[in-house]
Amino acid sequence: MTTYTVGNDVQALVADIGSYSTKIGYAGDDHPQALYNSTTAAVKAQNQSSSNFAKKPKRDFTLRCVDGANGDGDYDLVNPVDPVTGWLFSPPSKNSANNNTSSSLSSNEQSTTAADAWESHELVNSYLQHAFQHSLGLSRGNGEMDTSVDYSHHHPLLMLDKSHTPPALRQRLLEIMFETHNLPSVFFLRDAIAACYAVGRTTATVVDVGYSGTMVTPVYEGFVERSGVLRNNACGARNIEERVLEMMDGLVVSQGGRKRKERMRRRAKEKLELQQQQQQSAVEPSPKKSKRDDKGHFIKEKGITASAITIPDYLMPLYQVRRASYNPRKDPFHAWSRLALAREIKECGLGVAVGPMGYVSSSAAPGEDASADAAAAAGEGGAVINPAAASTNMFLTAAKLPYTLPDGTNVEISTASRCDVVELYFGNDEQNSLYRDNVFDETVQKLEEYSKEVEDFIAEGEDDEDETNEGGSKGIPSSSAAKGDPYSNTSYRGEKSSRYAGSRRNNKKTHYSPNVISTKLYSACLPYLRTEPPNGLLNEGGNVSNMNDNYFHFLTSASPAQMVCDAVYRCDRDQQAKLLGDVVVCGGGACITGASGVVGSSALGGGGTVGGTSLLGDEQAFPDRLREEVEAIVHKHTMGWRVKVTSPNISERAICSWLGGSILGSLGTFQDMWISKQDYEEYGAAIVNRKCP
Repeated sequence: MTTYTVGNDVQALVADIGSYSTKIGYAGDDHPQALYNSTTAAVKAQNQSSSNFAKKPKRDFTLRCVDGANGDGDYDLVNPVDPVTGWLFSPPSKNSANNNTSSSLSSNEQSTTAADAWESHELVNSYLQHAFQHSLGLSRGNGEMDTSVDYSHHHPLLMLDKSHTPPALRQRLLEIMFETHNLPSVFFLRDAIAACYAVGRTTATVVDVGYSGTMVTPVYEGFVERSGVLRNNACGARNIEERVLEMMDGLVVSQGGRKRKERMRRRAKEKLELQQQQQQSAVEPSPKKSKRDDKGHFIKEKGITASAITIPDYLMPLYQVRRASYNPRKDPFHAWSRLALAREIKECGLGVAVGPMGYVSSSAAPGEDASADAAAAAGEGGAVINPAAASTNMFLTAAKLPYTLPDGTNVEISTASRCDVVELYFGNDEQNSLYRDNVFDETVQKLEEYSKEVEDFIAEGEDDEDETNEGGSKGIPSSSAAKGDPYSNTSYRGEKSSRYAGSRRNNKKTHYSPNVISTKLYSACLPYLRTEPPNGLLNEGGNVSNMNDNYFHFLTSASPAQMVCDAVYRCDRDQQAKLLGDVVVCGGGACITGASGVVGSSALGGGGTVGGTSLLGDEQAFPDRLREEVEAIVHKHTMGWRVKVTSPNISERAICSWLGGSILGSLGTFQDMWISKQDYEEYGAAIVNRKCP
């Protein structure tokens, strides 16, 4: 048995592809060597293409255009993680290779990369290859990659995935690891279990506050209790950044005012005149003579008027400020640049802060009746002060934090506004509850659209297959495709004998077309996309009889504290006390401090500056507030139960799951748990569901 531990020449690799960042490094290290954004800019290919992308993805797109100096061309933003489900999943509308009817034939000459028809899986291949070549020390001394040697096949890979990932997706990813990257061994680890290992636990309720949503997963004795898994797409770091943008847009309008527009118009006029002079000097190198009219009088040329320049009434990112005309880029890139600036404001503590237990939001809900005194006292951006918070919210009169926008405007951010943003996680008032309910309804609607797309794609695939078989042309017969389906529910022995049951030529393995693979894969994932249980699974009371049934029963609109209680109560009675006794908080969205303390002005870099001091508090403010909220719910009916919340420090909270995988992959007792290439060849891809529960 080969071991891959710390000190050996060949160490295991740990990969965590999240909705915001991708983290890849060696097992046993305390920080990933490859850490980059999961969102990239790429040109999607048209139909009749074996790849989903016409050009190689680019990562440097926040501060500059990706297709020339002044444009983004046909580029668009792509991400391997679907924001609705949280899986490495792509609906049929995103995959151009699925529509490749010209390559619907089964041939031994067809490349294996053409069979990876999904956009998300193609991005996974690109990210892993990028890490192997540029980030993990697998290059020559001069920095160039030695293409004559494939270094990746020496290192096993420990891949982290979500607790609610369908089995068929895990099987397909296992095939990609072995067939495309030629890895010696692979293991799939649930990210919630890895988070428990990172803090030295085997039983805990994991609260993962990610970029696209919050996941609550009960883990008991190292195994995920699938019946208690919950997901809320409204409580994610992206939603917080959007709220920070709304707050900053209000500050730009209320505190910037007319002086901001006049200053920016003068600056834009100077830039445009300078550009025109440079262009004229390039065309006319000789000195330009002044023009005269018929009477000999000088003609005054019309210059650029400051009033003709339009100044946007919102927070402009750094790239837009640098432009003389202040014209925005394409909508996806413009929105991402604004979110990047909001992320900087949030990470330095100026945009968010965790309020104390019992905090009352300072802004009134839409349509809420306010008294005359409250209406007269308008908050930042013209928001009406909540009358209930006028006497209880002590942060309304607290000191404000000065901040300089990229356009040079000085604004002041109140502590009450910072706390209002984070109340999306904890607040049960009408405004935050309505926001979570709306996002829940939108998520259900998108899942229904996904199900309809998948059903239509499967129906079209079956029709095309029937036409191919009737015409007698070359291709995969329906019976052979069914036998060779790697995602069927056959036994391991049966799958072993039927994995390559299609036609063979020259004793070579047959690679199925992208359409065949996608049809079978979508057919296996379709039950998990449905938001309602199948018929016959509801008991007399109208409740689901078995929460482990295959459908998307994870969605909720509750706050994270209520999600913890609901997830625990879905488990067995004997497990509930232990699960509440250890609650683990992780994820980049939970890296929020409290509303007290002092930090220097060097906390922020890039687009803006901080003047004086900013109010940053305890790093454990988020876990402490979550513990108090959970205790308030639990102790209403069970006074004796103890609630304990554990979380790493704020520098390790965002990579908590990766650290757990790094710890597990470096243990000597873990080495007999790898799925080797021999196991894959013998039992097929379904072995991942047995060895990686």
